[in-house]
Amino acid sequence: MKLPWQLAATSLYLVVLALITLLNWTGADRWWFGALNLYLPQAMWALPGLLLTVLAWRVERLWALLPLCCVLWVLGPLMGLRWSAPAAQAAPNAATLRLMTWNIKYGSYPLEPLLAELERSRPDVVLFQDAIGALTGPLAGYFRDWQVYSHGQFVIASRYPLSDLEVRELPRAGEGQEYLHCRLHLGGSTVSLYNVHFKTPRRSLNEFRTARKRPWYLPLAIEALSHNAETRQLQAAAVARALSREAGPVLVAGDFNAPVTTRVVGMLAEQGLKDAFDERGRGYGFSYGQLLLKHRLPWLRLSFMRIDHVMSSRGFVTLRCWTGTGIASDHRPVLADLALQPAPSR
Repeated sequence: MKLPWQLAATSLYLVVLALITLLNWTGADRWWFGALNLYLPQAMWALPGLLLTVLAWRVERLWALLPLCCVLWVLGPLMGLRWSAPAAQAAPNAATLRLMTWNIKYGSYPLEPLLAELERSRPDVVLFQDAIGALTGPLAGYFRDWQVYSHGQFVIASRYPLSDLEVRELPRAGEGQEYLHCRLHLGGSTVSLYNVHFKTPRRSLNEFRTARKRPWYLPLAIEALSHNAETRQLQAAAVARALSREAGPVLVAGDFNAPVTTRVVGMLAEQGLKDAFDERGRGYGFSYGQLLLKHRLPWLRLSFMRIDHVMSSRGFVTLRCWTGTGIASDHRPVLADLALQPAPSR
C-alpha cells in the first residue's frame, strides 16, 4: 500500500474539519479565526476532500471513504444543511401570519423586482432594514392600507394592528445603530416585535484584503475583526436583556450579520427563541453573497451565508421558512409562516 502521504494529508484534513466544527458548536465568533471563517464560502472546505478522495481512489479505493465522508460532513452540517419535515399545519384556533424580513438596500437596486417579490410572497408583516426613504416612492402605494412604522433605516409594515413603537439604542453603535420594538396585535394576543440590524463585518473583513498585500498589517486586521465581532455580541446581549423582561410571545427578525453558529444567535436562543429556518427550513437557507462577485463573475449568483434570521418564542410554531429571490437586493428576503398557539385556558 502506497498511501503514507495521502493518509497524513487526510488526517490533517480531518483535524482541520474537527476544529472548525468545534468552533461552530461553541460559538465561532469567540475567536478571530472562527469569526473570519464564518464569512467565507464553507463549500471551499470540500475541495481538499474531493482531491484526496480522487487520489486515494486511484491507489486504494477503501481508503477513499474517509475523505469522502469528510466532504459529506462539509456539504451537510458544516454548511448548515437543514431538511425538516414537510410543512406543518396550524391548529384550528391558532392565529397565523407570514413574516418577511429583508435588508433591501433601498435606492441601490431597481424597485420592480422588490415589488414583484412582495406581490409574489404576500406577507402579512414586513420588516425592512437599510430602507431609508423607502416610503417616499412606489412602496408607499403598496403599503397604503397597512399600518406602518418607520424610523431611520427601519420599516415595520403590518396588515395587523401595531402599537407602542420604541426606538432603542445598541451599544457601540458608532453609526447611530438602533433597533425598533413595537407591539403586534395578532388575534387575541399581543406579540413583542423586534426589528434588528447588527453591525456589519464589512470594514473589518476588508482589513484582511489589505493584509494580503501588506503581511505586516495582519495583526491590525485580526484586532479589527475581533473588535467587530465583540461589538455584534454586545448588541445581541442588549437585545437578549430586553427579551429576558418579556412575558408574552416574541418575534425577533432582521439582518443579524451573523450565521446561526455564532454567539450572536446563541444569546437570543438562550432567551428561549427558535430560529425559524432551523425549525422548518429545507436546504441551506443562504440569504447573502449572491452579488459579491457580480463584477468579476456576473454569471455566478450563489448565496453562501445565512445571516438574516426570523426567531420566535416558544408560543409560536413555524409552519414553513424559506428565502426569496436574490435579484432585488444583495440580501435575499427570509419568509416564515408562523402560528401562535392560543394560551391555555385557566
